Formats: sequence, structure tokens, C-alpha cells
Amino acid sequence: MALDFKSLVGSITPRQRHLLLGAIGVAIIALYATQLVLPLWESKGTLEADLQKLQADLDQKRMIAANRPKLEEEIKGLEKQLEAAVVKLPEEKEIPNLLTQVNERGQQSGLEFLLFRPAAQVKKGFYAEVPIEIRVEGEYHTLATFLDRVSKLERIVNVADLRISPLAAQRAKTGRTISADLKATTFTFLEKGGSAGAPAK
Repeated sequence: MALDFKSLVGSITPRQRHLLLGAIGVAIIALYATQLVLPLWESKGTLEADLQKLQADLDQKRMIAANRPKLEEEIKGLEKQLEAAVVKLPEEKEIPNLLTQVNERGQQSGLEFLLFRPAAQVKKGFYAEVPIEIRVEGEYHTLATFLDRVSKLERIVNVADLRISPLAAQRAKTGRTISADLKATTFTFLEKGGSAGAPAK
């Protein structure tokens, strides 16, 4: 067998021998590349992608950490605003007193109330609206005075759906020149159970 191999090698020309050695070298390089280099290259790409992701995550956390004092200040400011808003929302037991104040502001302004009808509460999640249908007669400036006084109440009262109509000449002799229909709405916090109650401290 060895003699056959020697005779085979001996019968190969130098050019064929170089080609054979080159083919063997290329095969070794290809095997090295596919079995060792390519897996390492793919692993390098995956690790670089993971590194970029971790770097971005780290940068984001550093930014949050740097902004933390500012965010805490903003939260404190929002909590103070909430406390101020809660003060302006009456508890359910205060609603009758608030309605009396609205009525008194109208009479002090020189309006005559023809209708003052509080409606049932309308629940809106964590708070409820308390609408009041109002119809008054008076003069334009007395109505403006009334609306200004209502806007200055300690509690929030929104006025909407304002419709003003002129009164007939016969009614105007009484000193009233206009009739106005409007809806005044105040608000109250609801407890988790859904009933009105004191605002959370």
C-alpha cells in the first residue's frame, strides 16, 4: 500500500502537487472559518447588539436618575394643586349650604328667582356633578353681578347653558328687563364605594 502511494505521488507532476496542496490548504482554511471563525463572528454580533441595548437602558436609567429631583418636585406641586382643588369641592353634607349661598347671591344682586331646582347627582367616576336649574328675572347688570358673585364663591360652581330673553314691556315696568335660564353645577368627591363623602386627605 505504501509503495502504491509512493508510486502515485511519484507520478504526480510538480504543478499537480502544488494544486493538491493548495486545495488541501483551502479546505483547511474553509473548515477553520466555518467551524470556528463564523460562530465567533455571529456571537460577536449578538454580544454587540446586547451591549447596545444595555447601554441604551443604562442611559435611560441615568436620565431618570438625573431627573428624579425635578420629577419629585413636580409631584409635590401636583399634590398641592390636588389639595387646593379638594378644598373647593364640597362634601355632600355641605351641598344644601352651598345652594343657599347661590340663592342668596342672586337675591343680593337684585334678581328674582322663578325657578331654583337642584337635580339628582350625576356620578362621574370619583366625583359627582350636582346640577341646579335656575330661572331668574331682573336687569342685565344684576345678572352680571350675580354671575360674578357666584364665580367668587369658595366652592366651585360652573355656570352653563345661559339663555337670556327680553321681557315684554308690561313686565319691564316692574324694573325687570330680562329673563335668564341657566344651569349651575357644583361637584363633590365620591368615596370608593360610589357614595358621596369627604374628600381624601
